[in-house]
Amino acid sequence: MKRSLTTAGFLALIALGGAVSVWGGETKVTDNGTATTTEEESSATNWIELEIGGLSVSGDAAQFKQEHRTSGDIFGGISDLHYEKTMDKGTLTIDGHALLELHDYDIKVNFTQTDVGYINAGYTEFRSWYDGNGGFFPGNGLWIPPRYPEDHLDRGEAWIELGLRIPKWPEITFHYSHIFREGRKDSTVWGDSNQTGLSTNSSRKIAPAFRDLDEHRDIFSLEIFHTIGNTDLGAGMRYEHSEVDDRLQLERGALQLPPLVAAPGAQRFITQRDQNDAELFNGHFTAETRLSDSVMLTGAYSYTSLSADISGTRIIGSDYDSMYGDPILTLQSNDHGTLNLAGISDSHEHIGNLNLMWIPVKNLTTLVGFRYTHQEKDTSATFLDTNTTGNVAPFSPTNPQGGFHNIPNPTPRAGDSSNEFDNVAETFEIRYNGIDRWAFYVRGDWNEEWGNIHEHEVSSTRDLGTENKDTELFYQKYIVGVNWYPLAELNIAAQYYYKNADYENQFLSAGIPSADEEANQRLLHQEWDTNNFNVRLTWHPKIPQAAGTITLVTRYDYVRSNIDTQWEISPTATPTILDEIRTGIITQNIFTESITWNPTARLYFQGTVSYVTDETDTPADIILTGNTVPSIVDSQNDYWTASASVGFAVDDKTDLHAEYSYYRADNYEGASIVGMPYGMGATQHTVGASISRELMRNVRVKVQYGYFQYRDETSGGHNNYDAHAVFSTLQFRF
Repeated sequence: MKRSLTTAGFLALIALGGAVSVWGGETKVTDNGTATTTEEESSATNWIELEIGGLSVSGDAAQFKQEHRTSGDIFGGISDLHYEKTMDKGTLTIDGHALLELHDYDIKVNFTQTDVGYINAGYTEFRSWYDGNGGFFPGNGLWIPPRYPEDHLDRGEAWIELGLRIPKWPEITFHYSHIFREGRKDSTVWGDSNQTGLSTNSSRKIAPAFRDLDEHRDIFSLEIFHTIGNTDLGAGMRYEHSEVDDRLQLERGALQLPPLVAAPGAQRFITQRDQNDAELFNGHFTAETRLSDSVMLTGAYSYTSLSADISGTRIIGSDYDSMYGDPILTLQSNDHGTLNLAGISDSHEHIGNLNLMWIPVKNLTTLVGFRYTHQEKDTSATFLDTNTTGNVAPFSPTNPQGGFHNIPNPTPRAGDSSNEFDNVAETFEIRYNGIDRWAFYVRGDWNEEWGNIHEHEVSSTRDLGTENKDTELFYQKYIVGVNWYPLAELNIAAQYYYKNADYENQFLSAGIPSADEEANQRLLHQEWDTNNFNVRLTWHPKIPQAAGTITLVTRYDYVRSNIDTQWEISPTATPTILDEIRTGIITQNIFTESITWNPTARLYFQGTVSYVTDETDTPADIILTGNTVPSIVDSQNDYWTASASVGFAVDDKTDLHAEYSYYRADNYEGASIVGMPYGMGATQHTVGASISRELMRNVRVKVQYGYFQYRDETSGGHNNYDAHAVFSTLQFRF
């Protein structure tokens, strides 16, 4: 879709022309009748900046909007506003912006009175765009257009804050916020289609899906701080109430209708509605005291309770937002739905921490920290399971042969769970800079957690028993780093860390297996080992003074994680315990180089290039019997980025700027015969240029142009776009 820039350009010229007529000084008439202008030194502390612009997008406009967070044939408004006024002992300040079409609004009002306090209030709202496209199957070029090609979400907050700041009194702050998120966004929980042209294993999850979101939250908080001697004390409480009404809209069996498939077909639509009404309360206390010039002690305690009522449905129909019982001929076997979901959840959390900073000798700083957390949570829920059964004779257009219908009496199901966790975390850090040109630091973090989980399930009149398990987690991380300044113009920083996370499940009892229950894997043990090394070199080489100054920054990062996992297969009378295997190796290399050169005070050049290799290797990349390629390939996320910019101050009133950026990922490799190729294959170019000019002492204008090109192999080119953007800003100071 192409969008005209004619109107945008015309309005931009009006803005430029209007700027010339704005007066920035004093006009006087001479004896011979000619007018002269005397520009005065500006003492203006207030300003308003107007913006107008437009877009021309060919290709996938929604993808462009998602990446660059901009929209509209024409957009504009107030891009920046600042106003302040002193009133006796008080000061009024107003800041904000309002950009139409971009749906970007912000206003903040503050009134502060010295030695009394302040009032803050504001409103913020902004829009995010999303591309509704789904997946692409390269075998036969299958592409399923989304119901809504372009989605958007509006996020916002209205708030007010009152602060009491009377000398020698406690500082008291009250805050209220109303936060919302409304609209529609794409989802990666894609639906399926078998219209791939494959004779076997033909179904692929590529059908686009989306979510309707309606979320609101109200927050009240009260904070009190006071200093007694060398101790700062703080106490506060927070109450939140949130309401969520979200819907996942999913299509299954996309395009599977006659005559492409045998009657009655298999296309159906799922609306999964999730509703949540929750209340949170938090109370906390903090203390910070300086025992001496070299010893500081801090401590805090926090209690949080959260209760929630949950409800929802999962209805399968002939379109989105269908009612249960509406006619649908394309139901399939095991099309499970949900009715009358009702549940509650109640959790409690206690956190206490203590930190000590000690400087035993000059240039040596130590830090010791301890945190304890206790968590408890209880949940329960009931719902009706609306499974399907095959049609039986006599067959008719509303009861087709080979079709399915909902069972007449949905199955009541119920579940409840409880868990309890204790967590202890410790930190120890030492920093030393007593050697000239050197700074050293070491740090250790430890986290131990142990808990128990009880999960109980009932299906109809059958009690499926309770699964009980104990869990343990041990996390440790060690960091060693150094900064070295061998020369005044050279700095070298290096860091290494080792991180290990060890997680275990001990199953004490399991639910009662049934003869038709599918075997599944239960995680017994998993361990992550990560090694990371990074080095950064910053160099300001000495060059002839006539050549200006130059700065080079080089950085390299290496990360490698090994994942070892063990499962058991259950439910069976005697679960089968599998051998522990290495289930993943994640390796990353990151190379970055940047250069900044200022040949003169008026001119600069800047460039950055980065290359990342990122691979996740799993034992799943094997070739199964009957296949010629792996069903799951190793995950590759390698990419290049590069950028360059130049700025030139033509004179004291005129600045020029130009920039270019490049992105390239080449990870799209196919296993479409047995799976879906999800690797990223894309190229992006961005070019921009701007000129700003001070027309008068209090008036400045800026004109910008941008060109954007995106080519996406993963989507089969359906996300490609070319875009042009032109906009200008006009600032008045007063």
